[in-house]
Amino acid sequence: MKPTHLMSALAVGLTLTSVPALADSASCTPANVAVYSSRIHVKCAASVAGGIWYFALPTSDTAHANRMLSLLSTALAGGRTLSIDYNPSSTAGTSIGCLSSDCRLINFVAMW
Repeated sequence: MKPTHLMSALAVGLTLTSVPALADSASCTPANVAVYSSRIHVKCAASVAGGIWYFALPTSDTAHANRMLSLLSTALAGGRTLSIDYNPSSTAGTSIGCLSSDCRLINFVAMW
């Protein structure tokens, strides 16, 4: 196997194991970003997927939460759009203060 093929196979394998099977992606223009003791969240200017306004991340991994806060704040300040990967059927965020009716946990985010 060529080195480039091996790297492609490794990248695909890592991606497939790190992203939940039921993940979805939402386009979100941030309306506000908030920091709480147990979570950070972004509120989108428009709801997605039938009433989801908020996307949150636990603050338990401080370094990751700080990186995410930087990205979310940059998008808010610059009027940029975020692509947020999340599991629409999971309400696991209730453990950090996310409401099951309008908030989902963030898997990963990209800024456009």
